[in-house]
Amino acid sequence: MAMNSRAFACLPMLTLVLATLPAHAESTAASAAPAAEGGTDVEQARQHFTQATKLYKDGDFDAALVQFERAYEVKPNYKVLYNIGQTYFQLREYVEARDAMQRYVKEGGAQIEGERLTAVTKDLADLDKRIANVTVTVNVSDATVLVDGKKVGTTPLAGPVAVSEGQRTISVEAPNRGVLQRLVRVAGGEQQTLNLEFEEAPAAVAGQSNAPQQPHLGTGFWVTAIGAVVLGAGAGVTGYVALQAQSDNKDQQKAFGTTRSQLDDSNNRAKTFALTTDLLGGAAIVCAGVATVIWFSTPSSHSAQVGLNVGPSSASLVGSF
Repeated sequence: MAMNSRAFACLPMLTLVLATLPAHAESTAASAAPAAEGGTDVEQARQHFTQATKLYKDGDFDAALVQFERAYEVKPNYKVLYNIGQTYFQLREYVEARDAMQRYVKEGGAQIEGERLTAVTKDLADLDKRIANVTVTVNVSDATVLVDGKKVGTTPLAGPVAVSEGQRTISVEAPNRGVLQRLVRVAGGEQQTLNLEFEEAPAAVAGQSNAPQQPHLGTGFWVTAIGAVVLGAGAGVTGYVALQAQSDNKDQQKAFGTTRSQLDDSNNRAKTFALTTDLLGGAAIVCAGVATVIWFSTPSSHSAQVGLNVGPSSASLVGSF
């Protein structure tokens, strides 16, 4: 391939761009800040570009790409796009390489020499042979589609997605549905179709209203709750009677002529009502505890609902709160 055989003609072009930037800097030197204090935008771009060329020669293409892009951001120069395209090519990201080269041709326009334009046109044709088109269909709208972690659009997509040849990861992220992911292997120039389907949302989730809903309490809750109230009231009554019986017993002990039998009867009466009070109070506490457990364990509209959809080659987490 022409691009590969000449390493995308990188070094000649690097020298050309690098020579251009200092010349521009010299033309504005009179009004620019000294380089030691940060320099002009052109000087900063030149520094990024110089570092990028060194990294490229060292084979550190990821770092070189960052430096080339910083140079272009600081001081846009269409010639830098050529080098950005070259670096993407070395990283085997052919879609991005083609995009950068197309921008180079568009922004350079008539400034690009005929011989170089011819070479770039041939490079673009070669890049097309390394790019496949994948039609991605999804059964939900407004889902984000990503290729190798980079967003390429939202569903429904307007057309096929251009992907570099090789193994690619295509993901779809849908609100409240989770993520579906596929690994695909594509050859340059081919067309593929990828259909991704999310599981239907559970009926309880799909049909729920945004308005607050009261929990649906069963008969058990009402029986235990009412029982707690009744038993509590009964404990209060018997407790009062027990206190009265104890008071009567004390009065009889002080009164003249009270027989032993009468004292035993009043004492037994006080003990009986005290025991009854304890039993009723304990039962009321148990009923109240059961009713409380039923209340907090009853599902409501604010309960968390989480599920895991698992397919032959994918998994998605779905849920709502």
